[in-house]
Amino acid sequence: MSTENERDTVIEGLEKIAKELREYKEKNPQRRPIVIEFSGSPKSGKTSCINALTVFLRRNGLRASLVQERASVCPVDDKKSPMFNIWTASSSLSDMIGILESRPVNCDVLILDRGIFDALCWFSWLNSQKNMSNDLEKNVKSFFLLSEFTKLIDIVFVFTCDVTTSIEREHANLLTKKTGSIMKPAVLGQYLKAINDTAKKHNDDFEKIVKIDTTNSSQNEVSKTVTDEALNIFQELLMERVGYILPDAALKATLLNQRISLFSDLESYLPNFNFDFRKTVEANTEYLQPIPIAVITDPSHSRVLLVKKNEQSADLDSPERDKLLPYVGGHARIEDMRNLQNIDFLSICKETLMREIKEEIGISIALDNAMPSYIIYTPNNASSDQHLAICFVVERNIDDITIKLDPIELTVNRGVSKSGEFFPVERLAFCAHELEPWGVEILRKQFGVHVTPIIDSKNQLTLFESK
Repeated sequence: MSTENERDTVIEGLEKIAKELREYKEKNPQRRPIVIEFSGSPKSGKTSCINALTVFLRRNGLRASLVQERASVCPVDDKKSPMFNIWTASSSLSDMIGILESRPVNCDVLILDRGIFDALCWFSWLNSQKNMSNDLEKNVKSFFLLSEFTKLIDIVFVFTCDVTTSIEREHANLLTKKTGSIMKPAVLGQYLKAINDTAKKHNDDFEKIVKIDTTNSSQNEVSKTVTDEALNIFQELLMERVGYILPDAALKATLLNQRISLFSDLESYLPNFNFDFRKTVEANTEYLQPIPIAVITDPSHSRVLLVKKNEQSADLDSPERDKLLPYVGGHARIEDMRNLQNIDFLSICKETLMREIKEEIGISIALDNAMPSYIIYTPNNASSDQHLAICFVVERNIDDITIKLDPIELTVNRGVSKSGEFFPVERLAFCAHELEPWGVEILRKQFGVHVTPIIDSKNQLTLFESK
């Protein structure tokens, strides 16, 4: 940005994008914060860029939280001890998890000043200096590289600059030319190598790594690059790329012939997911959108969790609008494929459902060996015609479960609405008119509550008859 006019043009463009994202977010609530990690060599401009991005986001109406680097407060004195970096990495990880797991999450963007990637670089450097054994490096890295951690990070910015420039920047505002333990040419050169090796070796472990050499770049140029990338990531998260399938004739015929089918009978007919922006997927009537859902019940199947969507989270033509749902779940999103070993239909369904359960009712459920029980297809209107329920039945001791409903997605005043309540199954037949078609099929198939849906002349569901 060589002139003031060019700088003004850049600022105007970035602020316009931020305004559009803020307005879109107000109409389409954000599911989770985007997470950005900053890593890099000393004096490469990382801290200045973090400050610039944080100020930009906050002044443009986007909530930003910062997890500060912990090296300055680490109680381990020896910076070349593996325990120093294990402590700092663990502290950063725990802060990140604490923010992301809180309900509600009170930020749109979470910024990590040194996190998991940065720790990997230091572990590699320590190993190269014979300060960390091969076994310890391998074992510690295997922990921090767990997909449950790395998939939380949407983008890693890796800042570097050459050794001479780093030292010049270090001394620019100091009244001494004596160097610290890290700010020595040989040490900086070794650490730069560790950064580059780590980025190459672990590129596939992170969603996106962006390397930025700041040696010959101004602070404004670097900040523009980072802000552009951050806004692009934010836009992709808000717009949502959801999963869909293109059913063949055999699958279509089977689905239309019966409202509910065993998953095992149809598994071989189910193609793998494709992903596109939600608006595009919903506009194409050839697409079917599989929706993984979980029926959460006690071992005796005497009670089932009921929830109810908020008005703003259910479209006017959605069968779920103003209805009780004996299940939780939602669309597969492209991020659900992150770090999956097997990218197949069933694996994506499980990953989606674990995320949805966590987001909607605030509990963690493992689905390692779980299989869907059945598939539900109730094409009663234009919306339900495009959606397919992939139904898992999850049995838990409900006395040990604390439900924390997402207030953006679900109605939380359970005393009136029954939302968030483990409701007696035997009483559901008496309030069947409050259920939508998938719920009716679940009652019949799973709980033996025979409720007959009545379809009017326009193929619309109107009411129910209990048997």
